[in-house]
Formats: sequence, C-alpha cells, structure tokens
Amino acid sequence: MDPVNFLYGRFYPTLGRGLVLNQFLDEDFRNDNSLFGIRADIKYFKSQLTLLAGKPRNIFFEENLYKIKNDTTDQIRGINLESRLIPKLNFGARYVRVNRSIDLTPKAFTELFGGNLGFRCGPFESYVEYAKHLGCHPVIGGRLKGDGLLATTGFSIPGFGISLQYVDYDTTGFGGAGYRYNEPPTPIKSGISVNRCLDEIGYGISISLSPLDFLSIELENNKTTQHDTNETWINQTLKMPGQEMAGVLEQTLKIKTNPTIDLEITVGLDRLIKQQIELGINRKTETKPYGDISYNFGPFYIEAEYEHNLIRCDTSDFYEPCFTLGIGRPELFILTLRYEWRNRVPGWLVPKLGNEKAWPLAELSLDLTNRHNLRIRVGGEKGGLVCSGGVCRFEEPFKGVKMVLTSIF
Repeated sequence: MDPVNFLYGRFYPTLGRGLVLNQFLDEDFRNDNSLFGIRADIKYFKSQLTLLAGKPRNIFFEENLYKIKNDTTDQIRGINLESRLIPKLNFGARYVRVNRSIDLTPKAFTELFGGNLGFRCGPFESYVEYAKHLGCHPVIGGRLKGDGLLATTGFSIPGFGISLQYVDYDTTGFGGAGYRYNEPPTPIKSGISVNRCLDEIGYGISISLSPLDFLSIELENNKTTQHDTNETWINQTLKMPGQEMAGVLEQTLKIKTNPTIDLEITVGLDRLIKQQIELGINRKTETKPYGDISYNFGPFYIEAEYEHNLIRCDTSDFYEPCFTLGIGRPELFILTLRYEWRNRVPGWLVPKLGNEKAWPLAELSLDLTNRHNLRIRVGGEKGGLVCSGGVCRFEEPFKGVKMVLTSIF
C-alpha cells in the first residue's frame, strides 16, 4: 500500500463516525452526498493523516425523481488524524471548516472539530467520539454553538453478545434545508432520526443469543427523542417525552433457526412508535409479527415471507398484511412477487396516500455485470415514509412500470 495517495475528483469522506463530516453514498436509498475536490492520505507508522478540500453536492431521490438538494458554492476544508500507535487503543482528531456564500462576512465561517478514543481487549470493545460545532446564525448573526457525543460499548463471547449505544446531539447537525454535511448515527436501526441531530438524545441496546448451533435470538430496544429540560438526564435518555415533543421507540425480537444447512426459518416481532415524526400524525404505533422461510437448492434459492402490520394512528386502527415470494440465482437474477393490502382506509389517509387497498407487485432484478444492475418493477407501491441512516423521504403512491439502471464507475 502506497504511503501517500492523492485524489482529484468526486469522493465520499467520513471522518470518525460522522459527527464532524459524513459525505456518503447510499445506493439502496438513492442518497448521494459527495465532495468534488482534492484529497491526500498520508500513512506512516500505524497512523493516517487525511487532508481534503472540496465543494459539496447532494443528489436525492424524492417523489419519483432524482433531485439536486444541494449544489452550492460552499467550500469544505478538513484535516483528520487516525492512529493505532498504542496496542488495543485507537484515537483520532479532526477539524473541518465550512465557508458559505450566505455567511454574513468571510470571518463568519463554521467550524466542526472533535476527536475519538477506542479500546478493544478480548471480548470487550468501547468507542467514544465528541464533536464541537461553532458558527453564526444565518441572516440575524450571533454566535451559534453545539455539541455532539456518541458512545458505544460491546461484549461478545461464543453464544452471547451485548452492545450499548448512547447519543446526545445538541445543535450538532449542520447543513441546509433537507441536507447535512455531517450525518451522525441514529440509534434507530430502521433509520429514523427525530431532526437529524439538531436536538436529540437516546440510546440503543442489542442482545444476541445462540444457545444452540442452529438457533439464534436477537433482541433490540432503541430510542431517540428531543431534549426535555424539565426532566433529569436519566429520564430524558430512557423515557418517551410528552405528546408535545418528538420521539421514536423501536423494539424488535428475531428468532432464526437452521434445521438443515440449506433451510432457514425466521420469525420475529417489530414494534415502532413514532411521535410527531410523520406530518399530520401525533402518534403512530406499528406492531408487526412476521415469518420467513428460505431454501437453497444449490444453483438457485426460493424464499417466502409473510408479515402482518397492525397500525394505530392517533385514534384510527387498521392493519396491512403483506406476502412476498422470491426466487433467484446469486449474481444473476432475483424475481420477487409481492402482494400487500390494507383492510380499510381511514378518511385522513386518503389525501396523503389515496384510497387504494391493494398493491400487487412483480420485480425482476438483473445483474448485467458486477458493476451494472437493472431493476424492472410492474404493479403498485403504497408509498409512505421511508428512512435510512437518519434521512427520511415521503414516497408518493405509484402504479405502473419502473425501470432502474444502477451503474458503478
């Protein structure tokens, strides 16, 4: 590996875990955050120094169209140091400066800086990262300050593992309307964030058990909410806030067994509470039991899944079952047939998603080469809120034919 590397063009830098700078490509969610400029990586004696400068761009898929959410003249410059000089210990430090055309003066730039410390010894590992945000309020001026803290720890031995995560973001997220230059992690595995790290506090707990070679059990309890200054720190972290504040609670149970080497059976239960997350809904609770069975025939596999989503939105109750059947040959094709329906349509839902009750869908995914994939969809999609990595979008209902070609260059 070369000790010094230079790159000129478009790249996706993530410093640490993203509290200071996180420009990434999410192919499945179709969210492209990049920098165009220059980057230099210098590696020496178990350490790496990164220097970068560039102009940001965000392309986002929304309402069945690819839209440029951000293509400004903003300039991002940064320096990052990661080192493993001490055995079992890694540490890092970073600094990012952002100059924007909307800054009141050239001296009213934004700074994001911080560091991390990680430790790993046998079955135990721990990681802490802190970030500081210094800037100016747009238009009105005045100093703007923020802090961000991410802490994770885990313990794993054969047959048992546990991981804990704590986040506290106070004016940490930075960017513009609909985009961020730093995208700190959310503890919610389904990808929901309350306000993309402007005002969030939460935790995540994950436990995995494998009492038998062919059986595994996973449990998760994750939460993130706005800060409530009327509550103690421990209550802010653990409790859902009052109805006037936003929050997300996610709980999952998954049991997976492999009776034979080719057969896999999975059953589970997901529960998700979203409070003031979806527009026009104060509190939405989804309880979804599901089952999945797949069998590998060698050259191809077949998979069947059924889920039954019980939904309560404020005072409305309804359910949305879904059956999926898939057959495929790895690295060649996947054919998926899906039928999703809703038992009734509450009146308030009609303006948002229409009055449809059923959505049959067929999808063919073809791997043309190892860098090109073609997806063809025929049927209907119910739409709704979709999230990934703390970023959410509202997808409109769709009926017809879709073709998506994905290429990596």
